[in-house]
Amino acid sequence: MTPEQIEQIEKIVERVLREHNNSTQESEKHLLSILGATQLPLEQILQQFQTCMQEGWNIRIILSELATKVVNLEPINSTFGEENILLENELTDIPSIVESYTQIVLPALSYPMAGKLALKIVDTPSTYLVYQALCSGKRVIAASDFSNRKKYVDKKSHSLDQIEPKHVNALTEFGVQWITVDQIAETVRKGDITNSVNVSTPVISATVIANLASNVQELVYTKAAIITPLAREHAQKRGIKLTPKS
Repeated sequence: MTPEQIEQIEKIVERVLREHNNSTQESEKHLLSILGATQLPLEQILQQFQTCMQEGWNIRIILSELATKVVNLEPINSTFGEENILLENELTDIPSIVESYTQIVLPALSYPMAGKLALKIVDTPSTYLVYQALCSGKRVIAASDFSNRKKYVDKKSHSLDQIEPKHVNALTEFGVQWITVDQIAETVRKGDITNSVNVSTPVISATVIANLASNVQELVYTKAAIITPLAREHAQKRGIKLTPKS
């Protein structure tokens, strides 16, 4: 075989591998979002998802039963198309749904759903789906409904509607990544490229490391967080870089 033929074959192989890589990346850009009952304005959430769609993400929305009764569905339908919107009570074969998506976003996680998940109460299709996703090592991103609200009129309303810190910590240990609504598109993009996960729990335990998805390469934590020796050992064994948040 002549050098020219070898060079030609190498170019063909390189092109095939490049096309395969591009095809694989596109096929993996499937995002699932679960929207529960929220009184937050949807404009910012929809804008973040529109940014994701412009970057090639295929997004499907699951509406909880209560969401269909309190949320204005018109802007959701116009943004995603009715064919990309599923109703919670119509879900079947949830494990297959989980397997089909690389990332799951909870853009307005409310205190009832957060409490159920933290206590491992999976009595609705939506909570069961998130539970299965976490058990499967899928990337679950959540923006708190409460953290984006305006100031409350009184302390009672404030205490009734906030997510308990212990529930936040529990969900973080399960693998949930907490963000704000305006970080959705950026977080989805970074997760697709760098396999980096941000956590805000005050203690990084071995359980936190064990619950990270198998493809996670970096764990970004708050500078004040305490990392247990066993967590460091587990991270080292898995090749996970521990990085303090700048």
